[in-house]
Amino acid sequence: MPSREPSGEPSSRPSEPADAPASGGAAARRGARAWIIAALVALTLSLGAVAGVAAQRYAAVHLRTPPKVPTCVRGARVVLRKPVAASGSEPRQTASGETVYLTSGEDLAVACAFQVDERLARHLAGALAEHEPARRAARLLEIVRDHIPADPAHDRPAVAAYMMAAAAMRALPAEVPGVSAAADELEQRHACRFGTRRVCPTRPPPPPIVWIAGVPAALSALSLVWIGLAASAARYARWRASRRRGSRGAVEERRARAARLS
Repeated sequence: MPSREPSGEPSSRPSEPADAPASGGAAARRGARAWIIAALVALTLSLGAVAGVAAQRYAAVHLRTPPKVPTCVRGARVVLRKPVAASGSEPRQTASGETVYLTSGEDLAVACAFQVDERLARHLAGALAEHEPARRAARLLEIVRDHIPADPAHDRPAVAAYMMAAAAMRALPAEVPGVSAAADELEQRHACRFGTRRVCPTRPPPPPIVWIAGVPAALSALSLVWIGLAASAARYARWRASRRRGSRGAVEERRARAARLS
């Protein structure tokens, strides 16, 4: 009876893929990365929306954009910058019903103001009827300070009044007491009503929620950008590595073919 010699190896071996733990770890890492990305996207969108709404409401009250005014306002500014050398002869009515006489340039400015608001035009006529520099500057300032409501519905008359009052003040001698102070207050009031380059000392700061929600939203967005750049760099590195492996394989294949032919 033939004897069976042991072969030294088991007759059967369980099939266990060697790369199972590695593939399981890679899948776990991909799942964790996807969860982090989803959390960052949710954080960016939710907090960014909260900060954006709060900032928009703040800007709508304290940083409004000056509305457009009729094109004639620019022409009126050019005329009002010129000093008045003589009394006028064009009749106009003031807000109190008084009849005053203006120069042709001043009458043109009042006619332009009528296109924006009738009361603005009558107050402007009364201010331009003043010939003493300090009183004229004070009356021009009163138009913006006392006769234009702060409501956003009156922003258009406010812009036209500021533009024409500022132009008329430029024609006044700055060394006269009261003229420079009136001009500075006029600029400050315009800056506090609209979002301009000039700083408004009385404007309140943005609400804290803008920073509380906006800073984490910005950091989350930067993190998403960083993750995207890192993923792109990794893909590019893998592509370069595969190209190099392909090149090396092609070179070795050519060498082997040349060796066989020789």
